Amino acid sequence: MDMYNKVRQTIIDNSLLSAEDSVLIALSGGPDSVALLHILTRLRNSLRLNLNAIYINHGLRPRAAAKEELFCAALCQKFDVNLRLVAVDIKALATGSKKGIEETARNFRYEQFEKLAAELNCSKVALGHHFDDRVETILFRFLRGTGPAGLKGIPMSRGKIIRPLFDLTKQEIFDYLKKQNLKYCLDKSNSQTEFKRNYIRNRLLPEIRTKLNPAVDRGIISLSEIISEEELYLEKIADEAYKKCVTRSPAGKLVLASERFAGYDLWVQRRVIRRCIAEVSKTQLTPSKEVVGRVIEVAAGKKKAVSVPGNLECQRIGQELYLHQKAPLTFLERIEIGSKCKIEVLGATLSVKLLKQGNQSLLKKRQSPDVIVDFGKVRPPLLVRSIRAGDRFCPLGLKGSKKVSDYLVDRKVSRPLRDEVPVVADRKGIIWLVGYEIDERVKMDSTTTERLKIGIKYS
Repeated sequence: MDMYNKVRQTIIDNSLLSAEDSVLIALSGGPDSVALLHILTRLRNSLRLNLNAIYINHGLRPRAAAKEELFCAALCQKFDVNLRLVAVDIKALATGSKKGIEETARNFRYEQFEKLAAELNCSKVALGHHFDDRVETILFRFLRGTGPAGLKGIPMSRGKIIRPLFDLTKQEIFDYLKKQNLKYCLDKSNSQTEFKRNYIRNRLLPEIRTKLNPAVDRGIISLSEIISEEELYLEKIADEAYKKCVTRSPAGKLVLASERFAGYDLWVQRRVIRRCIAEVSKTQLTPSKEVVGRVIEVAAGKKKAVSVPGNLECQRIGQELYLHQKAPLTFLERIEIGSKCKIEVLGATLSVKLLKQGNQSLLKKRQSPDVIVDFGKVRPPLLVRSIRAGDRFCPLGLKGSKKVSDYLVDRKVSRPLRDEVPVVADRKGIIWLVGYEIDERVKMDSTTTERLKIGIKYS
């Protein structure tokens, strides 16, 4: 089977593309991306594809990049593909983020792919990774001490990302380019061994093939495929454990039931904690074994609290472990009578409306999502906001005021969750500690003529 039909079969067998897809192609001008672009243009008519391409100038090779831009522009014009050029100073970006150049460049590329795909309404982003790339990635991760998940290697697809050249070797790509008489650019930096991936590609793998195992590439991929199949099964077990042990607060804090969690084997616990950290963290860094171990110690009650990279806080209170961002939640929104207000950080909507004359009975149910107050005692404008230090109110039925913080302690609301409790306030103070209690000041009585209903709904 020739290369074109091999790629076509890969696309069909794995449902990488559908009819009338809009595709964004990552184009560098190198052999892999040129072959990818050419094959997709050959498939364009039969699948009715809308093709776009993006070239990213990282600012690392000014002269070479200028030539590549011209080459990519001419290539896309020849094959009638829309091209977007993007330029960035990766060195400056890496310095600012305190990350390596390779990691920074990769993160920037994927951010741009996602951004432009959304702008152009592309359903797929096609990358030119191939068999040799997969081998290098797995070996690179192994040498860094990755776990089983890292040995799965590069996926054929994930979300919008697809890799149609997944099963092709580099040599097959070169053979195709020669047969199709297609020109391409060669990045001289790929032959420099100061970059880790280049050292693996140009020095380490050739040495292994020559002196240890000429079939090492196939062996590495075989290992990866076996691990991938086993990982699917293990992840199902870990997923069930996660569902039984972990709950999520409205603002995204994770609460883990420590005693139930303790009943699982250590390998399951590690997977659950990694998933928890990934969900709460705003970075894409994979937590180390040491970090995961410290969190498990907190869950077991061996430590009270630990800090987690990504500005996370982990603490055990009673029989529950809390994992969340360190910074407390703050929000403030003004709400008009008869309207609704979205509290984004809580994924909640607050509504306020006047009720028609009717039953004047008071809603006395505690922890209700709706309350009714005497509108005549309310002093607009109304605000919905986070709790502030020193906040006080007079819970319904009490004669004196009480600190909101003390009230929530009495109601056994754990400290990490208290900043998620909103208050509705007017010019005189708190009207409603949302979900718990109204203030005695605004209760309805025999003199009530207008009623105000306030409600909250979490999505």
